[in-house]
Amino acid sequence: MTRTLDTPKARALLEKELQRCGVVPVSLEAKPYPEETIFVVYVSAADFSKSVEAAGAVDEAFSAAEFSGFVTIRRSEADTSRATKSGGARGVSNPKVDSLVDLLTARSRTSEIQPSLEYVRDSSNQLGLILTARNHLIFGRRGAGKTTLMVEAKRQLEAAGHATVWINMQTHRHATPEVAFVWILTSIIERLQTHFDDRIPKVLLEISELKVHVDSLLSRPSVSKSDAVRLIPRAQRIIKRFVSVAGCRLVVFLDDLHYLKRDEQPALLDMVHGITRDIDAWIKVACIKHLSRWFEHSPPTGLQTGHDADHVELDLTLESPAEAKDFLDQLLNVYAKHVGLTSERSVFSDDALNRLLLASGAVPRDYLVLAASAIRLAKRRQSARLTGVQDVNRAAGDQSKVKIAELEDDAAASTEGGAQAIILALNRVREFCLDEKRFSFFKIDFRDKESNPKQYGLVQSLLDVRIVHLIASSLSDKNEAGRRSEVFMLDLSQFSGQRLKKRIHVLDFVDQHIVLRETTTDSAGQKGDTPKRLQDLLRTGPLLELTNIPLPNQGKAPRRGKVS
Repeated sequence: MTRTLDTPKARALLEKELQRCGVVPVSLEAKPYPEETIFVVYVSAADFSKSVEAAGAVDEAFSAAEFSGFVTIRRSEADTSRATKSGGARGVSNPKVDSLVDLLTARSRTSEIQPSLEYVRDSSNQLGLILTARNHLIFGRRGAGKTTLMVEAKRQLEAAGHATVWINMQTHRHATPEVAFVWILTSIIERLQTHFDDRIPKVLLEISELKVHVDSLLSRPSVSKSDAVRLIPRAQRIIKRFVSVAGCRLVVFLDDLHYLKRDEQPALLDMVHGITRDIDAWIKVACIKHLSRWFEHSPPTGLQTGHDADHVELDLTLESPAEAKDFLDQLLNVYAKHVGLTSERSVFSDDALNRLLLASGAVPRDYLVLAASAIRLAKRRQSARLTGVQDVNRAAGDQSKVKIAELEDDAAASTEGGAQAIILALNRVREFCLDEKRFSFFKIDFRDKESNPKQYGLVQSLLDVRIVHLIASSLSDKNEAGRRSEVFMLDLSQFSGQRLKKRIHVLDFVDQHIVLRETTTDSAGQKGDTPKRLQDLLRTGPLLELTNIPLPNQGKAPRRGKVS
């Protein structure tokens, strides 16, 4: 990799950015490693949040300058020792909690230029799979960690000497497949050009000639399909030569494919696959499953599952709540320790952490965002010591509008009828659960979903935007052998907030087990502490018949963004 910055210049850039943000570091260390340089900046508590902002800007500048390095912010030892001597106050009154909220807010969303604070492996260890020489389609709900996984894979591949290219498909959401493909090819070419330090192999000349051709296409008002397709054999041959001469692998990361129109996604994937086929060059594609189409059978176009690419299901769900909670607790603990707190339990009660799991639906980004919001609410309460269940409930209720806005953003170009159809489905599910049956969870029969795929697709869209959550993927029927159903839970944001709906049968999480109880009652509820008891508990949920979910042409949809 050609560096346009050396370490002294990179340090000077960092110091300048810190000065611009009004940060005076206590100390600054540069730790050089064979593949990267890490700058560790120690700052005072007062400067911590500003330092995190400055570090993000510096990381972006490093990336733009092809400098292999990043910045990490640490509390100075003097601040840490003072906190220890003062007893390290447990609770939301601890000054470090403000830094935790700032950090959760600033770093809950991962990107190529802003990786996660620390990569936390889940029990399935999908990272090892993603690093293999294979095309992958990475599925997960919004906030499930698709980008986090790919960023870590990119880092490890580059550390091993491989060439990587990162494309955020949201940038090309309004482009045709052909134009998007040419832009992707441009990024690949530019990456190949920076690989050879002072060596000028013949393949570099061919790459430069291809770049001239590609730039000429991008200067036109549009790119025809024939022009784009003609590039494929030439680009494939050049990439094949590059891989051979450079002695490394090429990996192309396509993040958020679902931002492209669904019916155009196979065409784009087909062209990108065409330039990497039969070479040590691979595609890693992250997307929301039910907003994406990766293959068309007639004619065969795109990436065919099992043949061209493997699926990676990333979603951590509430099917294994104890496992999900362990992972999410570890994740929050990383943030807590980063600001000098002993653990997340110095800020949250155990009951609040249990409620955070359910409120987030086990989605990592939602978990972190809700944690920050709940802490803010707790700090407003007079004499509050720890963040409690009521704070999490209110934070979840406040998130409802945000989730509806994201629903519109994600679903506008997806299922038939777009966002309005999904909002109409949400209204019906809420009415069925909360007004008619007074249960926060429901079942869908396997045979019903096969008979009514369009309505089931709307439920899946609600799952993708985290307004419903999967509790059980296959629940047997107690009275009819062979009959099975899926169990979904309505998101806490749909029945929580300032006032929790009364006398609703809800699922809770207590002592590592799912519990069924009624809201606003003192009953301990029914505990699913064995597989049989959990099954019996879930079987009490009402059966939602999919024919009761209206399709777009079966009635007038509500006004955009309006949920009754």
